[in-house]
Amino acid sequence: LTENADRLYRLAFRYVKNEEDAMDIVQDAACKVLQHRDKIRQPEYIDTLLYRVTVNAALDFLRRHKRETVGLPSVEGGREDDHGDLYALDLLDVLDEKSRAIVILRFFEDRTLAEIADIMQMNLNTVKTRLYTALRTLRRELDKTGR
Repeated sequence: LTENADRLYRLAFRYVKNEEDAMDIVQDAACKVLQHRDKIRQPEYIDTLLYRVTVNAALDFLRRHKRETVGLPSVEGGREDDHGDLYALDLLDVLDEKSRAIVILRFFEDRTLAEIADIMQMNLNTVKTRLYTALRTLRRELDKTGR
């Protein structure tokens, strides 16, 4: 479990874009897996289970905490963001939750389509269709912005 903590944190962070929330999500996911460890029938698939529980915990978090845009005054002379260009992560917001999860698992977590199908509990062809549709949507968004 601890050897996967960094990967699970990165996965959660890609959803919520907040360090503390991502750590909470990983902690919640780990607790759920540990609480139900006696019910795990195939321990060799623990990685897939951890990803699935983390993705579901992140999606649950996002549903519970719908982000509201609050009008804050503009601050001149702020310091540069340390996190680099988060444009790619922001661009994923145009996708629905399941498509976003598939794109993140495929391109940020380097999972195979078969692994994603297991994690998301979907048919492999459904994963492929959602991935290619999501990529077309992202391409259209990129074309709109000129990046």
